[in-house]
Amino acid sequence: MFPELSVERIIHREIDSLPLPPESSWVPNGLSMRRSMPLTALVICATAVLVLGAVLTAREAGDAAGTARRAVTTPLVNLPRPTCLRGGCNVYRNDAFGYGIVLPAGWRVAPAFRGATPPRGELDRVEFTGQSPDEWTHLVGLEVVAPWDLVVEVHDRRGTLPMDWSRADGCGPNPCVVGETTLSQSPAYAVSWPISPSQRMHAYYVVRGDRMLILRYVTGPGAEGPHGVTERTLQEMVGSITLD
Repeated sequence: MFPELSVERIIHREIDSLPLPPESSWVPNGLSMRRSMPLTALVICATAVLVLGAVLTAREAGDAAGTARRAVTTPLVNLPRPTCLRGGCNVYRNDAFGYGIVLPAGWRVAPAFRGATPPRGELDRVEFTGQSPDEWTHLVGLEVVAPWDLVVEVHDRRGTLPMDWSRADGCGPNPCVVGETTLSQSPAYAVSWPISPSQRMHAYYVVRGDRMLILRYVTGPGAEGPHGVTERTLQEMVGSITLD
């Protein structure tokens, strides 16, 4: 009776029939193993050094890129809340464009420019000032923001992003500082740039559907304006805005 030929037996038979080279050519002796071990260790060490160097280089490149970005971008701007909310303040409401803002005592709405043609797409512009009518009249001119005043503008956005809008306003040709904040729980793009050696424009851009709301003020010269107005005063007013 013939033995049963299973698949395993056939495979083992075929493997056993394969010719092999001399044993000395493929079985290492003790001397060759001792000689190869230092070489293997050297190769492993060199590979580890190369991998570590690549990781450190990538990390340094990422840190350098982050530093370059931080040089022009500020962290989240936390605007102070008005200190006069408990009393002594006035609240200006603009129902037509859905916002309200807290004004310190003595502040008022400045008169509109006579004969000034609004820029294309501008829907509304209100300037708030703490200066007397005589002081304000001597400071302003056509298409100018009086220093230490606060202006709120509403524009037809026409699909323009805040970053592009700020570049058109003056951030593009000038070195500017940019950041982000929230106004009435809405994200705002905060930008500032020099408009003269002693004055600086500050602007906040808020997208509201197909409209752009912009708050802007000019500081300088010096750190304090008429009647003790400082940049903190203007920041408190910006931070007090409520959006419907």
